[in-house]
Amino acid sequence: MIHKERVLKVINKEQADRVPFFYWDVPEFGVKLMKHLGLDNRDQLLEYLDVDFRWVEPDYIGKDLIKAGGKEKVDIWGVGYSRVQNGDFEFWEATNFPLQGVTEPDVLEKYSWPTVDLFDFTTLAGKIEKYKGYAVMTAPGYSSPGLFRIIQRLLGREAFMDVIMYHPKFFEALTQKVTKFYTDFIEQLFANGGEKLDFIRIADDFGTQSGLAISNDIWEQYCKPAIEAFTELPKKHGVKFYMHSCGAVRKLIPEFVSIGASILDPIQTRASGMEPSGLKEDFGNYITFCGALDEELLLRQGTPQQVKDGVKELLDTMAPRGGFVLGPSHKLKIETPVENVLAMYEAAKEWRYETECIT
Repeated sequence: MIHKERVLKVINKEQADRVPFFYWDVPEFGVKLMKHLGLDNRDQLLEYLDVDFRWVEPDYIGKDLIKAGGKEKVDIWGVGYSRVQNGDFEFWEATNFPLQGVTEPDVLEKYSWPTVDLFDFTTLAGKIEKYKGYAVMTAPGYSSPGLFRIIQRLLGREAFMDVIMYHPKFFEALTQKVTKFYTDFIEQLFANGGEKLDFIRIADDFGTQSGLAISNDIWEQYCKPAIEAFTELPKKHGVKFYMHSCGAVRKLIPEFVSIGASILDPIQTRASGMEPSGLKEDFGNYITFCGALDEELLLRQGTPQQVKDGVKELLDTMAPRGGFVLGPSHKLKIETPVENVLAMYEAAKEWRYETECIT
């Protein structure tokens, strides 16, 4: 069974020859894992792990975003990042929030917003063709439309809720700017072969460890309309909608289903209400779950055998009758032992449905 067929079968709530695999990391961990395995590039890594998904995006052709000898960078939104050292590990952290303290809508008209001219969309079709045997989706980052995750970085996370509450006109104008960029971006995707994608990935973070980070009113006023705008064109072309949101988002799952999400990731099982058995029982007939293997404690701090035991327990719960894709419950961090990640995929390959699929 080819990778694409396996994923689409499971999304249709059928059992495939095995559970599909997803992979998600910080770049530093990927480099570490490739070095450990003696591999040269990410395609080789995903092939080694037998991952069923591939990411594509148009080439960025704007000005160089990396500065100061690789120690600083600015993203397409103008948010600044610095390399931060934590013990033996180094990673990017947002350190400059360009709209922090701004509350006047007029300022937004003078801001340097990204445009689709920053990307060469003609490169997309070739990438999709290269991965045609896989389940192909838009890549994390600028190719995964989002709203609040962008606005939080522009304003600074601490100021985000205050701006929503006390400066609604400014916040509304800000959401319109972000939404406009992404609807333009999606139009260009589908003018250049996007109809051959399997999934468009929509990425936002609506949950905390203990519950939702937003109210029902905020969801209805800002989030839902933006997601519907992002997915309108893909749906017309039969491209499925892959929803990413970290945290305790159980209360939003019916909303995700109602607006057409086929998959939800990454399923942070340590967050409130995100226990796998409850999600499977209550929503397993309506949406496919992706991720769910505890990244925080099990993968980072467990032993390879504990990881394998955790994989078996998770798959016994989530995989029957389809509707589940295995992956980590969050990006694999640089400090994660490579042996544990390899154990995750090894155990998943060994696991079998009690009743085998018929192909």
